[in-house]
Amino acid sequence: MEEFLEKNYDFKNEIISLISENINSNNLETLLEEYHLYDISRVIIDFEDKEIVTFFNTVSLEFAAEIFEYLEQDEAKYFLKIIKEETGAKIITEMDLDDAVDLLKYLKKTGMRILKRINQEKRKEILKLMLYEEDEIGAYLTDSFLSIKSDISVKEAMKQITSLAHDVDYISIIYVVDEHELLIGYIKLKDLIVARANEMIFEIMKERFPRVYPTDDKEYVASLMQQTSESSIPIINEDGRLEGIITHDDLIDIISLAQEEDYTRFAGLGEGEIRLDTSTLRKSISARLPWLSILLLLSMVTSIILSFFEGSLSGSDGARLLATRLAIYLPLILDMSGNTGTQSLAVMIRYLTKNPEVDSAKIKKHIYREFRTGLLQGLFIGTSIFLMITITNQLSLDLITRKDNLYAIVTAFSILVALIVSTTLGAFVPLVMNKLKIDPAVASGPFITTISDIITLSIYYTIAMLLLLPLFQ
Repeated sequence: MEEFLEKNYDFKNEIISLISENINSNNLETLLEEYHLYDISRVIIDFEDKEIVTFFNTVSLEFAAEIFEYLEQDEAKYFLKIIKEETGAKIITEMDLDDAVDLLKYLKKTGMRILKRINQEKRKEILKLMLYEEDEIGAYLTDSFLSIKSDISVKEAMKQITSLAHDVDYISIIYVVDEHELLIGYIKLKDLIVARANEMIFEIMKERFPRVYPTDDKEYVASLMQQTSESSIPIINEDGRLEGIITHDDLIDIISLAQEEDYTRFAGLGEGEIRLDTSTLRKSISARLPWLSILLLLSMVTSIILSFFEGSLSGSDGARLLATRLAIYLPLILDMSGNTGTQSLAVMIRYLTKNPEVDSAKIKKHIYREFRTGLLQGLFIGTSIFLMITITNQLSLDLITRKDNLYAIVTAFSILVALIVSTTLGAFVPLVMNKLKIDPAVASGPFITTISDIITLSIYYTIAMLLLLPLFQ
């Protein structure tokens, strides 16, 4: 075991040594076959520019394309700067279709220049994928799969697959089409291997399976793959023709990106990825400032609400005393309502993420449950606050008056109402956003917390003005 770990640890040094000694050798690619392409890509990024150019001039275009698929986009961009654009175009031509599209989009103007150098057939396929929106599954479509006709025998199918398998990445499932290229079924490679040679494909293929359209939402397709446990799902056009497939590795990318997007939005950072290695001061500010500006405007509502009560709370010594006492527990009430709202928000966003098709009955049941949760939590927290104020008064005041007891009751009741409202609101807001076709994650933690603050503040001070102010004046 120790020998294995030691060898694994030395992979980088071995690859560096091997490439350095054979960088101009036609045998270089063969020598690198025992190493993973990812490990090779991690080594090459540390090479000098001249070595990078020599390396890509030595290995085949197919091998170079596989290396590029393991590079970060900014790394690939740098490599394309130091090798000729013509060579870069040839490499991108050999890449998987979805990876090529992602890279060219990232390169922007440079990508458009490189695209013009790509052969017409490949360029047409790339441009077709570029038309899809980022959240459409068509943007992740790959054409690296196998398809066979239904009217051939297993023996003929195996011959075709054997001759074509080395040109594609995905062979676990073979899709079956008719003479018009319409998708009619599929067969797993394992089932094809064990089938009798003289059986016909249409006799053993499976006809019931999930299929999606290029414009379907990517998160919906990812959820469908998880639910059906399929390693790939075919993508068809409106006529039923097979356009491409989405595979399990694309599923991982989609889920990872979706989680990252939800995290950034939930944190109030807006769009964009959180990358400490590539993030700049300008990117950080542009990602955070818009949300902070919106939250600032919402927070100003809180200040405006307080200003409405300012006159009433400064008109007499008693009113000023009430204002002081209200301020003591205000941060606690605001924090608790914000926390419960965020908890409820997270539960609802999680539900909507896993269930794109909203079930009205389940939603009503969930909102009612959140209401009861807020009620019970409010009763518990409110009772705790009442006891806390009462004990504090007992320790600090010589005489407990009626207004002291009423102050404890009002504060406890305010937090009860605030927790009911914020918990219910946390479940309801994402639902409204989902109805408006807005990502529910936009109802981020800071957003729901600020809204809860506005409502809680209004409740607390309104009740206090009605019940307590006459006693303190």
